[in-house]
Amino acid sequence: MNILALDVGTSSMRGILFDETGSPSLTHRVLYTPTSIDHTHVEQDPTSWTSAVTEICRAIAAQQHVDALTLTSQRSSVMAVDERGHALAPAIMWQDTRNAALVGVLSAHADLIYRRSGSRPNTVYSGPKMAWIRRHEPDLYERAFKLCTIADLLCCHMTGELVTDTTYASRSLLMDLATGQWDEQLLEVMGIDREKLCPILPAGSVAGTVSASFAGATGLTEGIPLVSAGGDQQCGALGQGVVGSGRIAATFGTGAFLLEQVDEIPEEMHGELICGAHALPGTYTLESSMLTCGALFDWCRRILFPEGLEVMNNAVAASPVGAGGVSALPFFQGRGTPDWNSAAHGAFAGLSLSTTRGDLARAALEAIALEAANHVELLEAQGGRAAAICVGGGLTNQPLFPQMLADASGRTVLREQGAVEGTARGAWMSAAVTLGLVSDFEEAFTVAASRSAYDPYKPNEATAVRYQELRTRMNELYLQTK
Repeated sequence: MNILALDVGTSSMRGILFDETGSPSLTHRVLYTPTSIDHTHVEQDPTSWTSAVTEICRAIAAQQHVDALTLTSQRSSVMAVDERGHALAPAIMWQDTRNAALVGVLSAHADLIYRRSGSRPNTVYSGPKMAWIRRHEPDLYERAFKLCTIADLLCCHMTGELVTDTTYASRSLLMDLATGQWDEQLLEVMGIDREKLCPILPAGSVAGTVSASFAGATGLTEGIPLVSAGGDQQCGALGQGVVGSGRIAATFGTGAFLLEQVDEIPEEMHGELICGAHALPGTYTLESSMLTCGALFDWCRRILFPEGLEVMNNAVAASPVGAGGVSALPFFQGRGTPDWNSAAHGAFAGLSLSTTRGDLARAALEAIALEAANHVELLEAQGGRAAAICVGGGLTNQPLFPQMLADASGRTVLREQGAVEGTARGAWMSAAVTLGLVSDFEEAFTVAASRSAYDPYKPNEATAVRYQELRTRMNELYLQTK
């Protein structure tokens, strides 16, 4: 059985065709770019996603037969659609912070929201974005048949069904995490009408079958199933082997997400962490979020090293541990966990006339690793000590970063060798279980990762001590500038 995994990211959509052994055979990628209108508004034309998924399916189907589709997507971007699933306005992206003032108002209900949904109010989540539309664009709200995520939009585009799954709904602040259904109290707090929301399915459900119109546009077979595999970070965790306890998955892309699986909702949760539905049905994730990671590295490359990445990497390698005394705050687009401070900014401290651009870039990279170590500490305090951190994402291809993370966290870091599409692998695993190719998720991961090799990065004791000092300094600098 050939399963086409559709992976919707912030800057591109990838389609990867897997055979029944979980081995990828064909790949097609479409690039796009969100539009930053100003320092708060970030939007995207929804047709960029529907056009991309059509192009990908057409390109893959022209080369090989496809038996099923599985979909995973970024989770919190929001748009208003009509009854046919056609967008009525640009999508409000997950990075958008236009709702910051409203989030401040909702914070008065933070304890209730956290107790029922597993998360506290912040600008990233889809619910506060929907609430902003209701208050500031009431005509659009009234015209909308549904307010939906990218995954919901694409599901409708491919199958005609407007549904969502628990992983996306748990990123809304509107779902009761214990029941997996929309919560009346949370809807009232946000001011959202239930009928404006899509029905919720468990992650890993068959969300629909390919419609005649989409089959005609792509060459796919009408009626093949589409599995809603769950949000990209949950699927990424599956693809990194988080199908039980003892591992933390960390994906370092534009931002970073660190997840640890738990089998039950903790009775007493720390307010800093997010508890959400996992892509593995019946389980949950503890999650922390960093808003700026790869984006900060790209900023350093663009501003400091116009000659290119190789020159930058050499300069970073030439800078010593501690970046010649330079410290950085990596919050160039606000801070996520633990305090969701959208007003936080990036900073460099400790500069001197001897500071080099390599020092600045290394300080930024170290700051990302040190902030990630803060998140590991938070996760382990709630979910238990992890034996290893399994990493993926573009930033982990930077030669020094995995070792920096191992030294900063004091944990072994595992990076899979070669080009890895962990999120798409997790989506394949979900579909493989749902469609009966394997018996459970552990078997799915064993099958999919059987040809993989991993580079282990073990902490260097002396550097780990130094990084602990630097992490304390960075955290103090943040409190001073907050």
